[in-house]
Order: sequence, then C-alpha cells, then structure tokens
Amino acid sequence: MKKIFETFSEGVLNLFANVGVVIPYFFCLSLYNHNKNVFAYVLPFLMLYTFRSIGMLVTVYIKYSALFMLIISNLLGVIGSLCLMFARNIWLGIVGGILLGLASSWIWPYFLTVRTKGKITNDFHLTKLHWLGSLISMILLIVVELLAIKTVQYWISFVILAVLFAISMLGSWRLNSKIKFYREHEFVRYSRSYSAIGLIFIVILVMLVFTIRYTRLENIMHVEDLYVGGVAVMALVILWFYQLKIHKKLFPLSLAAINRGIVMNFILLYTIFDSSSRFGFSTLLIVYLLYLLGFEIGPFILKNHLGLRYPLVILGLILSLFNFTYFVGILCCALFIGSDNSILNNSLYNYPRIETERAFLVKYQLSAVGNISQQLFYMVVVYLVSFYSHIGVLKFFSIGTKVPDALLWIVRIPVTLAVLLSTIVTYYFVRGEKAE
Repeated sequence: MKKIFETFSEGVLNLFANVGVVIPYFFCLSLYNHNKNVFAYVLPFLMLYTFRSIGMLVTVYIKYSALFMLIISNLLGVIGSLCLMFARNIWLGIVGGILLGLASSWIWPYFLTVRTKGKITNDFHLTKLHWLGSLISMILLIVVELLAIKTVQYWISFVILAVLFAISMLGSWRLNSKIKFYREHEFVRYSRSYSAIGLIFIVILVMLVFTIRYTRLENIMHVEDLYVGGVAVMALVILWFYQLKIHKKLFPLSLAAINRGIVMNFILLYTIFDSSSRFGFSTLLIVYLLYLLGFEIGPFILKNHLGLRYPLVILGLILSLFNFTYFVGILCCALFIGSDNSILNNSLYNYPRIETERAFLVKYQLSAVGNISQQLFYMVVVYLVSFYSHIGVLKFFSIGTKVPDALLWIVRIPVTLAVLLSTIVTYYFVRGEKAE
C-alpha cells in the first residue's frame, strides 16, 4: 500500500508538471468568469498570469538545486491554493495568485530537469503506474471543477488543488531519495548580472500597476493610462536588452524559445477572450482542451515531419482570423507548441554552452520574455482601441457585453499579425539548423 501511494504521489507530480500552467490558470479564470461583479476575483487571475511569466525571469538569481526548487514549487502551490479558498479577500487573493503563479512557472522546468537527470543516471523512469496516477488525479480535478461550476462553490476546487499539491510535494521528496546526483553534488552559483535586479522589480511593479488598472477601468480609459503603457513598453525594451547576452550565445535556439512564448500566450490569453467575444459564450474549456490535445500529440504527429511545424502554425494563425475555422487554427498552433517544445528540450539540454541544470530554465526564461512581450502588445492594442472608441476596456474581456465587430477586428488584426511576423522571422533563421 505504501509503495502504491508513493507511485501515486510521483504520478500527481508528473501531472502538475505537465499541466501545472493550465490547471491553476483554468481554476482562477473560471472563478473570475462566474464572479465578474466582484472586483476581488479578477486579482488572483491577473497575479497568477503575471507571476507565471515573472517567475522564470527570477530563476537566474536562484542558486539551489532543481530538486530542492521542485519541492518549493509544490509548497507554494499548497499555500497559494489555500489562500484562494478565501479569494474574496483582496489581499489573500493577491498572495494566492502570486504563489500559484510562481508554482506554475517553476514546477515544469524543474521537474523536467530532475526527470532528465534521473533518466540519465537510471535512478528514475516514468512507468505506466505513474501515468495512471496522473490520469486519476486529472479526472478528480475535472469532476471537482465541474461540481464547483455547477454549485458555484469554488473553494472546493482549491481545497482539492491544495491536497494534490501536497501529495505532489511528497512525490518530490521521493525523488530526493532516489536520484543520487542530487545527494552527492554541490551546486555552483551561476554567474548573474545583479544590476538587473532593479529591472526585475521595475517589470513586476509596472505589470502589477498595468494589470490592476485593468480591473478599475469600468469607464472610459484616461490619457494617464497610456503613460503607464508607455513605461511598461520601455521596461520591456530594457528587459530585452538584458537578455541579449544569452540570446547571442544560443541564437537561433533562443529566438525559437522566445517565439514559443509568443505563440503560447496567443493561445492561452488572447484567444480565450477573443473567442468568447466572437461567439458570445465562454470558450475557456474548449480552448484549453484543444491546447492540451495539441501539446500532447504534437510531438507524435509531427515526429517525421518536423519541417512542417512552422508552416502549420502560420496556417493556424491565418485560420484563427475567421470564425468558421477558428478552433482548427487554435489546434494547429497547439500542435506546433507541442512539437517545438520537445525539439527545444532536446536541443538545449545537449547544447555544450549551457549547464544541464540550467538548460530548461534558460528555455523558459526566454519563453517568458516572449510571453510578456505578446501580453503587453495585446494589452496596449486594446488600450488604444478603447481610448479612441470611448469603450471601457473590460468590455473586451467580458462575456455578454457586445463589442462592435469592427473594433474586434481592429484588435484582432495587429495582434495576429505580430505573432505571425514573429513566427515567420523565427522560421527563416531556424529552418536550416542541425539542432532542429
């Protein structure tokens, strides 16, 4: 019985690592969608999404081993979930969102690092029983969330989430006893630019101000909001400048990682709100299921046709412009994410100029830059359209509040074209790389 529970705990860890970005985000967004009239409920979602990206940027300052940070990630997931049981309290909602954002940001790259090391040293391999534990946990979470939606008792979802994060943390402890590498090695401090610490806090502050302003714009936005957007853009430019050193070191793999973040944010943020505005109902579950499906089967479908993955995502972006091919377009983009993800993992882990303990973190650090860039561009476009059309910003993010189709197209075209341009440029540079 003890052995079964230990395997189950590792299976839960595997689940949270694979879909750790999606599950808390889905729960928080569902909470917001069903409580739009309560200001406090939008804050956990905004904090989670912001710190999911910021979390990867701060890993350059973390000196601890991947296994230790995996345990910390799960611990933050437990505390964050418990805080969100009381999300109506603004401060608990903010803290809960921040902690879950960091947990979502860190759990997958750290687990991927530990799992890869365990596979190389032959100390840990995923088995069918692990995947069965992951499947049981996933079914439990889906059932609980559906019941929560039906009964509007969302605190139940976060209780179960906290319990499963705790079980996942036990799975992390199990890996600590299995993989000798993490017991026998001391981990060096990586070189880092401490002058960038202030930048990190500037980015956090600006993103917080920018997102919190979103929740207050029930009326028409003001000129000062454009100033905030301008400051955010300048902070982003500085962020890109600080990434140039590692970008040049890994080019064009670094460009592929940044583009991955851009396309991923397009699916997981932009299309959620855009499709709900188009079709007049919540498309959250549809988009996430398509994302998960594409992410999981992409590596298998495109395994023998890797050169087609960029044309596929380009086609997907074009198809997403039109209602009748919209969800096919999202699936094409998700297939690209899944395929490109496995290619980047293999390429960066075996890249001779990166320490193996940092390889996946570097990937997600660069991906976070792309994620933030697309997010900020999307927000600025909506702000400008809102300002000149005299329509409240929140109407672009609410189901049931009709926004004229012409304005939706004005947002849709530049946002989609920006992602399309990034993908085409990336494709141009990576298509001939042997690392691909």
